[in-house]
Amino acid sequence: MLNVSSNDDRSTPARIRDAAIAYVGEHGWEKATSRQISSAAGVPVGLVNYHFGSKDGLRQACDDWVIERLAEDKGLILGAGPLPRMDSYLDDHPELRPITEYIGQCMRSGGPVAESFFERMVEMTQQMMELAADAGTFRRYDDPYAAAVILVAYGAGASLFGGTIARLLGGTNLLDTDTYNRYVRTTVELYTHPLITDERYLDALGTPDVPPANAEGDFRKEKE
Repeated sequence: MLNVSSNDDRSTPARIRDAAIAYVGEHGWEKATSRQISSAAGVPVGLVNYHFGSKDGLRQACDDWVIERLAEDKGLILGAGPLPRMDSYLDDHPELRPITEYIGQCMRSGGPVAESFFERMVEMTQQMMELAADAGTFRRYDDPYAAAVILVAYGAGASLFGGTIARLLGGTNLLDTDTYNRYVRTTVELYTHPLITDERYLDALGTPDVPPANAEGDFRKEKE
């Protein structure tokens, strides 16, 4: 079992969570059972409910940890210095592969699981964009919430079609060093040097009618 935890001192809850992320990344939540996950973690099945209350509680814990872990990576944009070399970064962070596969499975599952995870990604992305704008590494957008939604949609596409993207970029897996370097460099280039250079395209759309800054998606409103 690959250790996806960033904590060397892995407690039993962390072992179960790590096993769940790796197992779900391969099979999806629909096919995952508490018994299968506990077996992968090497612990009695009763400990899943003891530590997380239920399979849904375990899923929430997995989602929470993945969101927090992604926020750590997104925090790189807050620094004024250069991004780390992707080859050494991947070597230092082996947890990225199961996390990427986990996100892909969550998105492919559709329904409330995918909707909830997508909205949480949007919330985290908007917060990081605002912090980066304060730090001067990102521009401020007229509609930051919509910008976050679209950026997460782009990222979800990479999670859903990682294998296809890797093949088209000359590799077999998106997280293979050469493929990932090419993917990241081109992504940063697209965001640093926008595709459209003529401001008239944007001017033709007029001033946007932006809802309140804290507006949230319909799914979250329906749950309340």
